[in-house]
Amino acid sequence: MTRATALPAAERRSLAVQALLELAAETAPDQISTAAIAVRMGTSHAALFRHFPSRDALWAESVCWATSQLEQQFAALAAEGWADPLAEVEQMLLLNADFVRQYPGLLRMFFAEVQRPQASPARQECQAFMARFRLRLSDLLTAAGERGMLRSPLPAAALANVLLACCEGLMLQGLVHGSLEELASRTREALPLLLPRAAG
Repeated sequence: MTRATALPAAERRSLAVQALLELAAETAPDQISTAAIAVRMGTSHAALFRHFPSRDALWAESVCWATSQLEQQFAALAAEGWADPLAEVEQMLLLNADFVRQYPGLLRMFFAEVQRPQASPARQECQAFMARFRLRLSDLLTAAGERGMLRSPLPAAALANVLLACCEGLMLQGLVHGSLEELASRTREALPLLLPRAAG
């Protein structure tokens, strides 16, 4: 009998994250057991626990992976040197929407975590990412206001909060209706209302 090829620890951790996200897209996240994740990976329960000492550790790793992927995309976007900060805000929100569409399990996990009364590592990672996301949006909106490009009665920080709240509402709406396929297009439709440009 041929022995399975031993994979590097980092690759096994990545496989565990992908398995969790796949399962979370198919079933309620709070019903996913570590045993089911091990089965999806094609490994043993004991082998999974060699990489993750607890369920919470795996959930947190999944959130870290997702936020890292998004922040890399945001950094690449910023590196393009956009002359229009409002256009960069729009692209960030669309990137976020498209990422959620690709990984619907991540969104289900997020909403499951925020309903837990107690803090968790995954929830803390979500909060830290959202704070960084909000700050980046606020900085870009401030730049747009200073250039006279934005027509909004709200301060930049408040407008950043409204943008994220609207995007989260569209995500929740997608979950309610059972599909996130139109999330990016619905986000794009909302942007002119959310980001009113000053007359040129």
